[in-house]
Amino acid sequence: MRENKPTRLSLPLPKEHGSWAMFSVPLIIGLIVAPHWQWRSLWLIAAALGLFLVRFPIDTVIKTRKRPAADRAGLIRWAIGYGTIALLCAGWLIVIEQLYWLIPMGVIGAALLIYHWWLVERRQELSVRGELAGIFGLALGAPLAYSVSAGVPDGTALGLWIVNALYFGGTVFYIKLKVRHQPKEPAPDRVSERLVKAKACLSYQSIALTILILLVAFNRLPALAVLAFVPMTAKVVYGATRWQDRKSLSLPRLGVIEIIHSVLFALLIVMAF
Repeated sequence: MRENKPTRLSLPLPKEHGSWAMFSVPLIIGLIVAPHWQWRSLWLIAAALGLFLVRFPIDTVIKTRKRPAADRAGLIRWAIGYGTIALLCAGWLIVIEQLYWLIPMGVIGAALLIYHWWLVERRQELSVRGELAGIFGLALGAPLAYSVSAGVPDGTALGLWIVNALYFGGTVFYIKLKVRHQPKEPAPDRVSERLVKAKACLSYQSIALTILILLVAFNRLPALAVLAFVPMTAKVVYGATRWQDRKSLSLPRLGVIEIIHSVLFALLIVMAF
């Protein structure tokens, strides 16, 4: 994903539409699936947003660490502002609302964020492990939003995290297939050869479906949760067989398709739960 350096007067925000979808969809799912609305959920939304936004300026500071400190001062101030919002809102939920179970979940989220910055420093944040770590962290928005409204995390919260993590994890392999792998070589003549080229993407999708089916079989997920992965599975199989060359590659179009599938996934998951 490309990082764009903000100007001194601009608000440093993530430029990738996909990252916004990965942040907002789990949160929205968790809020809708929750048994009832709680106004304290607004504090969670603000805390999650602050934590999500703090990544971009710190990423840029790390990548431009060899530049003069004055060039990065504005980004550091924005990072402090975002981080302060996240800490104050999370602190309200823990201290005033007495949701002490947020502490271990916050530790997990902070650990994933630190791991992300460790990878950024080594220019490995776009590796599979780097992107999956980020997605698994963003997927925590679903159980957090649900649990803050419900009052305490339960089996539904865990199920929401699993389905969101598995779904958005699949987008990592699909985007890499369509953007980084297929355009670099001519399309194989046989469909079977194209499927072999997409083995990483297809293998992940097969593993995700297997996990879902097992969880449904053991009554850990509603049966309709598998249905939410059907459109994505069809997209993956179709994308593996329909080769993407450099001329036909359109990142905006690919982004729109991903957003549409994310919305469809959210609707189906809400129905399932």
